[in-house]
Amino acid sequence: ILSVALMTALVVLVRYTGLGRAMRATAQSPEMASLMGIPVNRVLAKTALLSGGLAGLAGMSEVTGLKGNLTLDLSPGFGYTGIVVAMLALMHPLGVIAAAIFVAAVFVGADAMSRTAGVPSYIAHVMVATSLLTMVSAIMLTRYRVRWR
Repeated sequence: ILSVALMTALVVLVRYTGLGRAMRATAQSPEMASLMGIPVNRVLAKTALLSGGLAGLAGMSEVTGLKGNLTLDLSPGFGYTGIVVAMLALMHPLGVIAAAIFVAAVFVGADAMSRTAGVPSYIAHVMVATSLLTMVSAIMLTRYRVRWR
């Protein structure tokens, strides 16, 4: 519930506030944003603080909720999985929810298949990588307007 509320607040912040407009302008072209009078370094610092705070909140919920304490094997590749989820969501905050559910379903399904049918659980990584490569290929084909004749 907290993550959905934070994603909704993030969408409102990015789309409907001055800081969000400055963040989008800076992301598109820092030079042009600077020429428009946007303080690029200040916007970058605010964006870094916001994203760091959200990452810290996610880490805090992982430590206090699931594990209960801090261990060495706390994050087995969560960062890389987050990159895949963000790419599958096309960097849209609300799309992250659907992409995260998809990736989680693939990993949970692969674990269940591993237990019941003896299929290696690494099949989940193959499926997620295939979906990521398909998404990147579709983005490249769309961006460069490649048409099949």
